[in-house]
Amino acid sequence: MVFVNSMRYAEVAVDAVMAPSRSFSYSIPPRFTVEPGQLVWVPFGRRILQGLVLELLEIPNVPETRDILQPVEPSPLIGPHHLQMGRWISEHYLCSLFTAISPLLPPGFENQVRSRISVVPGVEITNSKLRPEWVVPFGALAPKKNGMLEADFTKLLGRNGSRELTRMVDHKLVRRELTIPRPRSAPKYESFLIPLQASVDERNSKEIGLPVRQDALLNAVRKNRGPYPSTLANKEFGSGVGQALLSKGLVAMEWVRADAETVTRSVLPTEKRHHSLTTHQEQVLSQIQLAIDDPDIQPRSFLLHGITGSGKTEVYLRAIDQVVRQGRQAVFLVPEIALTPQTLERVNSWFPGRVAVMHSRLTARQQVDQWWDIREGKYDVVVGPRSSLFAPLSNLGLIVIDEEHEWTYKQIETHPLYHARASALELGRLTGAPVVMGSATPDVETYYAATSGRHTLLELPDRVSAGPDRVSRMAEVKVCDMRLELREGNRSMFSRALVHCLKDCILEKHQAILFLNRRGASSIVQCRDCGHVLACRSCSVSLTFHSQAVYFTEGQAKHGELLCHRCNRRSRMPKICPECRMAHIRQLGVGTQRVVEEVKKLLPGVTVDRLDADTTRAGQDIEDIMARLTSGDTQVLVGTQMVAKGLDIPNVTLVGVILADIGMYLPDFRAGERAFGLLCQVAGRAGRGGDMGQVIVQTYNPDHYAIQAAASQDYQSLYEYEIESRRELGNPPFNEQVHLLFQNLNDAQALRQATDTGRMLMQRAQAQGLSDVNVIGPAPGVPFRIRGRYRWHLILNGRGLLRFIEGMEFPQGCTVDVDPAHVL
Repeated sequence: MVFVNSMRYAEVAVDAVMAPSRSFSYSIPPRFTVEPGQLVWVPFGRRILQGLVLELLEIPNVPETRDILQPVEPSPLIGPHHLQMGRWISEHYLCSLFTAISPLLPPGFENQVRSRISVVPGVEITNSKLRPEWVVPFGALAPKKNGMLEADFTKLLGRNGSRELTRMVDHKLVRRELTIPRPRSAPKYESFLIPLQASVDERNSKEIGLPVRQDALLNAVRKNRGPYPSTLANKEFGSGVGQALLSKGLVAMEWVRADAETVTRSVLPTEKRHHSLTTHQEQVLSQIQLAIDDPDIQPRSFLLHGITGSGKTEVYLRAIDQVVRQGRQAVFLVPEIALTPQTLERVNSWFPGRVAVMHSRLTARQQVDQWWDIREGKYDVVVGPRSSLFAPLSNLGLIVIDEEHEWTYKQIETHPLYHARASALELGRLTGAPVVMGSATPDVETYYAATSGRHTLLELPDRVSAGPDRVSRMAEVKVCDMRLELREGNRSMFSRALVHCLKDCILEKHQAILFLNRRGASSIVQCRDCGHVLACRSCSVSLTFHSQAVYFTEGQAKHGELLCHRCNRRSRMPKICPECRMAHIRQLGVGTQRVVEEVKKLLPGVTVDRLDADTTRAGQDIEDIMARLTSGDTQVLVGTQMVAKGLDIPNVTLVGVILADIGMYLPDFRAGERAFGLLCQVAGRAGRGGDMGQVIVQTYNPDHYAIQAAASQDYQSLYEYEIESRRELGNPPFNEQVHLLFQNLNDAQALRQATDTGRMLMQRAQAQGLSDVNVIGPAPGVPFRIRGRYRWHLILNGRGLLRFIEGMEFPQGCTVDVDPAHVL
């Protein structure tokens, strides 16, 4: 009996704006087959769009269906578990199915049909159907033999160009010609010639009567020990000679995907260091290993709370090693791209040649090659930031989330607005892979979930020694009250204690890290005569002065520019005030560039390096900066939060926090928690070698609860303060939260949309008798305007919020952010 596949229909997620979880039924033409996870081209209204096959059906969900046009790639790109995770992301983060699944696609595969507009033959500009407003665009189009791109022609038609173009097509005045493009970054393939073993292949080529070049190539192919590259055949014997032999049946051709570009540097392999585990590390690791071996153990998620330097990474690597020895794979997530090289080096030492890296700073070709190599099983471990969670691993055995508290795990700019931690927990549930979340300062909500039994809480309370010259003591922390420094006549950005410690540190040939979470040289540029502050024309923020090649001449910046840190608008430093036309322009505030300049003044001849977003954008390699620090060439490293995580330099004995107050007073209930986390993380960089570490924390509010908790490295006191505050105010984890952001070029319109939506939500809650759903706002965003768009927002607090807002339609320009990382 022959089984015939009766699945001639497919449910497809289409690349169009639509409600969450919405999909469409299409028929599968007899000329090809499709499978779940395959990318296809489908007709959608008047357009042709990409779609992803979700499942095959015997009976469609609608009475009439249209045909799938053609596959984009002949094989499925997404596996069943990742398809399920895409459905969950769509439902939880309220985005279309295709948008939710798109991060899982190979780089460069998302595309749109190219459309050209041309005049219908025989139609003249005098045609009576031409409206007056169409005459000029039609006149510009008519002389062009190859037509015009639809986007360009639509612009000529004016404000409602798309609608007017549709009318012109309906009147048969112009026509659309659609071209389905190939993927922008498809995998590379190489072809090879192989001699056939048939009897005809044994005969003398002269008896066959081959031309000279074909005869020479055939002999070369036969004599070659392996497959003969087609590129070499074309170069040595001419293009088309290999194809001629192929057509005569004298050779076969084999296609092999080209090897991926090298992503990491060609460095000598690092020897895997075997450290003796402490009792706490052994206890923690044994619990994780039990979950790896036994799929029935619940819960399958772990919160590893260990102070800085407690050996969390050693636990991660040993757990990954167990997974790899079982023939499975692991994902190792880090919060920032800057941390990827450091983590990659250490993971590579355990699994040489079997570690892949995924992040946005790879070239397009590198990203494509890495994706396909991972899919083909060439790697056991994938390391990278949040997007690495979507790596196409077929046999996932473990997910590690280092520094799980970091807000960078939340996507905040483009949809889907997913959180990698929540998504990893869902992927772990679908695949059965344990999820290990580690941090010295866990997210308050994660810690609450662990103490409530939803995760297994594991503790590493002590610093460990990684060798005979390493100590296991926390650094001494001193809080300096900068108000007192000012009263006593010290107007420098450095307290007297920090100056003294810096000089001693350099004198003793140690290294120091200075932390300031603000880049640039001066955060405010102000006129001393009228008080005018230079601000961005598109954003409601002040412009930051960035110094350049030559820093100071007689106390004033000689070269530099003003930069908006929101929209990246750049402008020259003015010589006179644009308001009062006076020349007394003053730079106020500090940034990392200014700190570098002041350190060089304080300690002439000392080698100072800077690590922030500006240095990486300027082309400086993070690995080079880290290499100089590790080798001791850099004596003082100045940086933003990029220096606060992951650095393990034994010779760093001093950490100075230039201004701990930055970000502490933002109107966000997580502001104190984040300030505490940053301070604890940066303090943990000191004292990891044979000498005691020192940390100087400069602040204008030494009594703030976050400063006090960070100074004593007391997470428990911070947690107790935060959890009581949130219980009282009804903030997460005691309620769910949805952030609604309304943006518009018109301030009044944005406010009106926010007000109307807030009123509608309150009426909806009253109608459903929901007293526990609170609508907060509208309130202006912080900042109030970005890239010319005014911002107003609402906050929803309560239980069952996804069910509460299910089916609601929000106005255009409204962003719905479920479980937001911030509410500014």
